[in-house]
Amino acid sequence: MNNTATPIPAPLKRRLAALLYESLLLGAVTAVAGLAAGVVATALHNFPLLARMAVSLLMLGAWWWYCKSNWRKKGQTLPMKVWRIQLRNQHGQVPPLPQLRLRFMWACLFLVLIPALAYLALRSAHIAPQTAAAAALFWWILPWGCALLNPQRQFLYAYLAGTILADQPKQNSQ
Repeated sequence: MNNTATPIPAPLKRRLAALLYESLLLGAVTAVAGLAAGVVATALHNFPLLARMAVSLLMLGAWWWYCKSNWRKKGQTLPMKVWRIQLRNQHGQVPPLPQLRLRFMWACLFLVLIPALAYLALRSAHIAPQTAAAAALFWWILPWGCALLNPQRQFLYAYLAGTILADQPKQNSQ
């Protein structure tokens, strides 16, 4: 890929397919982190607030480790490689660590924190669980739905971080 040209975004359908595959891998990362979090929560059972914070930090740490370790090498996770997608900045390069952190923080905000807060706020207002879950689902889908409004079809957290899920050029086999 030309490192001076703005990368061409991968088609939205391919990015969504990679995202579905990615959710399976992140589910596995979450399950492994959940085992460690369970041990920590059990050890801190006399300190419930500390236990919740430790569990949250373990989950975020595991997700960040997975994303950073994959994005830093070639700008790809396994699903991105399968679907020929690369994470790039506006200059066509693998984004530097601060930009990767920004992308991760925006994604966590929009995909974890806001939906969770929406659900908790609605439940504390005595809204039925199904209605609260539907509202939280709306907030969870919103960052991806914004791609329909963005001219380059970028997800909201990618756009805010200045990253692009770019089309990976096909390699010539010789």
